[in-house]
Amino acid sequence: MDGGLSRIISHGVLILLVITLSVLLGACAGLGATSESDPQPPIQLLPQTPEQVVSQFLDAWGKHDYGTMYALLSPESQSLYPNSVFTTTYENDDAVIGTQGVTIRLRDSEQQGLTTIISYDATIDSSFYGQIDDPGRIMRLTQAPTGWRVAWSRMDIFDGLAPTVVLEEVKVRQPRGNIYDRNGQLLVESGGTVVTVSIQRSSFPDDAACQDTLTRVFRVSYSDLSDLFDFYGSGFLFPLGDLDPDVYAVNEQEMIDNCAIQSFTRETRRYVGHGALAHVTGAIAQIQGPELEFWRSKGYASDDLIGNNGIERQYEEVLAGEPERVLRMREPGGSIVRELARVSGTPPQDITLTIDRDLQLTVAQALSDAFNYASPNWAEEGRSLGGGVVVLDVHTGAVLAMASYPTYDPGIFNPDTSIYLVGEYILNLQTDPRRPFFNRTIQEQYSPGSTFKIVTATTALAENVVQPDDVFYCDLTWDGSQYGDTLDVRYDWRSFEQGERRHPTGDVTPELALASSCNPFFYQMGALLFRQRGPTTLMDYARRMGLGAATGLDLDTPPEATGQIPPIRAVDEAISSAIGQGNVQVTILQMARMVAGVANGGALYRPYVVQQVGDASATAPRIASEMDISEDALAVVRSAMCDVTTDTTYGTAWFVFGDPSSNVPSTPYIPCAKTGTAQSGRPEPHGWFVAYAPEDDPQIAIVAMIENSREGSETAAPIVRRVLDYYFQVPPELVAAYPGWWTDPYNPLPIPEGSTGG
Repeated sequence: MDGGLSRIISHGVLILLVITLSVLLGACAGLGATSESDPQPPIQLLPQTPEQVVSQFLDAWGKHDYGTMYALLSPESQSLYPNSVFTTTYENDDAVIGTQGVTIRLRDSEQQGLTTIISYDATIDSSFYGQIDDPGRIMRLTQAPTGWRVAWSRMDIFDGLAPTVVLEEVKVRQPRGNIYDRNGQLLVESGGTVVTVSIQRSSFPDDAACQDTLTRVFRVSYSDLSDLFDFYGSGFLFPLGDLDPDVYAVNEQEMIDNCAIQSFTRETRRYVGHGALAHVTGAIAQIQGPELEFWRSKGYASDDLIGNNGIERQYEEVLAGEPERVLRMREPGGSIVRELARVSGTPPQDITLTIDRDLQLTVAQALSDAFNYASPNWAEEGRSLGGGVVVLDVHTGAVLAMASYPTYDPGIFNPDTSIYLVGEYILNLQTDPRRPFFNRTIQEQYSPGSTFKIVTATTALAENVVQPDDVFYCDLTWDGSQYGDTLDVRYDWRSFEQGERRHPTGDVTPELALASSCNPFFYQMGALLFRQRGPTTLMDYARRMGLGAATGLDLDTPPEATGQIPPIRAVDEAISSAIGQGNVQVTILQMARMVAGVANGGALYRPYVVQQVGDASATAPRIASEMDISEDALAVVRSAMCDVTTDTTYGTAWFVFGDPSSNVPSTPYIPCAKTGTAQSGRPEPHGWFVAYAPEDDPQIAIVAMIENSREGSETAAPIVRRVLDYYFQVPPELVAAYPGWWTDPYNPLPIPEGSTGG
């Protein structure tokens, strides 16, 4: 022990005797008391040597025990620094340091009258910087009636940390990682150039032509555009949104001629298509209040931007990387007093998706164009609220396109957005009944209607309830009383047709029953499966074919819905379920995976959107399960699906893929499909179209679902054709226009209880 410590201990013995007497008299009850204006519960402290006080004080700091620390201050220090000021000082500085513990090594002590100076080396454990070594520190203590106490100042946190000096963390972040498509094309780009387009309605040279142009180029609806005019006023120049430079270049002259637009370029985090892939990529945004503590614990500051949904959120740490951090003290004038610690960051990484950018843009445009073109009819405001399309690789499960309509531009959440009054703008989107932030392809579940007949036909064939060459007479009505059906009569969908189309289908095999979507055949299959094979059989096959459970998609923000394949308790439930009604619910993605499984022979791949993260190995396709269904049964189903688009007598969508009488050009490829028209709880049914293509060598599965519209052949199928025409690079003269009747007034489609459309 050095001389200084010996002197302190000898003097300390006498002082300890005095203090011990005070303790016995109860004087210690007042230790730790604060000013009357800042009362705190008393903290019991035992008499200690100066070294013990220093050790206890710094140990309490490492535990964030600010009450004990304050009780160890001298009365003079407590009078200068009220408890609240002292505690706030440490809380703020510890938040910057990331203090997790403090260890010390005592070096020397020197007593000068009633003052003792302790020299020591400190090591601060930081959650951000690891160990911060701070040698050669000094702490002063004074003798108080209750023992040795710390004569505290802010420099007891770090030497040189005067009251006016700022303790700060400087983070140097590299630009956020980019997101690419499967072919290396940009989907999300840091520091990308966008063109902001501003409009003023009162300046439009041609109002109608301008609205046609803007709705097409920006993929917004006429009603959205009208709402913006109401929001900003017709005489106010406001930014409508951002465009990619190549899109702007193609459409610039038309927008100038029809709309007299103004524009400027700026750099930002660019989302290619500005909404075309929003439900997959997500966006970046400022940290919201409820999440601030969580992100601070990960080293983020309140003004940092984070991913708030989709890939941006799920791969936040990958895309953002770790910033280089510097802990330093800075004077008000900007001079650096000390640099205390520095931690190297990790570079952001890029992410490659399975998405095909050009296909995705085509799908998004096809949806937007359909809703705008059909706005006088099934897409009239207040009728259809939206829809979705999914395209999968049949042999891997890779998601080639995933679009939900309506959508939003992810750039609106970036503080550098060009949108005026963006808070109100976002609030309007959040309260929009069409739910533009909602990913319909995975978050919503719907009755599948006649598309579920794929499951029923497969089950009936696989279970030998019906043979491929059996013949069934498909009438306009069906009486199931002999099976215990509770409804007096059920209808075929052709009962609702007009004129010559309202006639019985006639004799059909199972293949033609599926191709023609004959309701009576499937009513009977539902009843027979229930009675002959048991109440669980149909739903067991539905699960084997991938319905009623999450697919395992690797995009889990937001999580996907599971669908609903309920137990069947009675024959009438079995009959309704056989045509995809009752309580059966599926997602668009589930239907796409099921169709892909039928096309590839029964393999259910786990769908995935992330192909590669940084330099890591590419994601390998993974089969989640096998349908385990005979090839003979699947072959009949595939043949029937091909009939849907080619058989002009029985097919329910042949006219979409080639109808000379309506000037619809025939396609050079053959898709195999199934239409569906499902009850929705409203007068307007959901329209489904599920398909794979081409017939002879299936490559992709595609599913479109349009909410509250009309028959799937009338609404969803033309959208699918538009996408397939692009995928197979059909010459422009063979690309089909959307049906002309979409611009006529809406004609409701009656579907009685217990039935479904074709």
